[in-house]
Amino acid sequence: MITKETFLNDKKTLKTPLTHIVEDVIPELRDVDEIYGAADVLSIQNAQKHQKILFLLSLAGTLLTIFFLLYDEAELYGLIFACIIMVMTLFLINRFADNLDCHKKYLEYRVLAENMRVHYFLMIAGVNRHIAKIMPWYIKSSIPWIEEIINGLPEIQLNEKQSILECWIRDQKSYHESALEKSKARKIRDDRTTKIVIVITVAAYIVAMLFEIYMFNSTPNVDANAIRAVLKIVLGTLSAITLFTGSYYGKMSLPNIIDDHRRMIILYDAAEKEIEINGETEELIVFLAREFLTENSAWYAYQSKNKPDIVI
Repeated sequence: MITKETFLNDKKTLKTPLTHIVEDVIPELRDVDEIYGAADVLSIQNAQKHQKILFLLSLAGTLLTIFFLLYDEAELYGLIFACIIMVMTLFLINRFADNLDCHKKYLEYRVLAENMRVHYFLMIAGVNRHIAKIMPWYIKSSIPWIEEIINGLPEIQLNEKQSILECWIRDQKSYHESALEKSKARKIRDDRTTKIVIVITVAAYIVAMLFEIYMFNSTPNVDANAIRAVLKIVLGTLSAITLFTGSYYGKMSLPNIIDDHRRMIILYDAAEKEIEINGETEELIVFLAREFLTENSAWYAYQSKNKPDIVI
């Protein structure tokens, strides 16, 4: 279980330079920016670990399937030891993932970073609304230590308000536009890989079917059992690869991520147009902050389902 102390301890061990909400941080809000920077860097680091673990789990499950097929069909009985090793590897990787807790840290530290971002912009905009009051209940109940950190921040009243049009709305809109294109390109690549694997698998099954039809209608002088054994190994291997692509790419949640980026672009575009008409009103800024945190809450909800697990 992650707590406030877990985050603070991880923050102390960080050797990577912290990121910043904006380039020129207001001195009075350096504590907010520091928490954001630590949470941002830690979230990215744990996301990378999480993706590596997903890849290793999917790869180990695929290799286990292939080794068993060779053991069973090719009668390579020594591969039973490889099967045992891969089963142990799967459980060790899963245990390692549980100990690292990188999936939860990736998600919860990202939620903390985004809350700090919103808190920072509410402060510089001079909005008299504490972020804890507009946080979604789902986040409050699921990650209570984030509210604990927020409530521990000193109350600061800046001397003058600053515009959030460039540093928040346009900057984040630009980020989501760029991220949307990258996510769409990655989805196209992943879909293409999955389709190629499926087409090859279906083609192999058709070949196996044609072979059985041929064997049924004639009596060729070939070792049918040997050919069938090869076909079974090929079909099983392709099915295992299909399992790999499904279990690995399926946990990327790219369709959800793409929808998130599109909604945020629309949100920031609407906010920008509203500011051009009525200016940066407190009502608009609070609305923007609440919608931002709601989207972040939805992201946390569906990403929570993508924790590492063993797929065989």
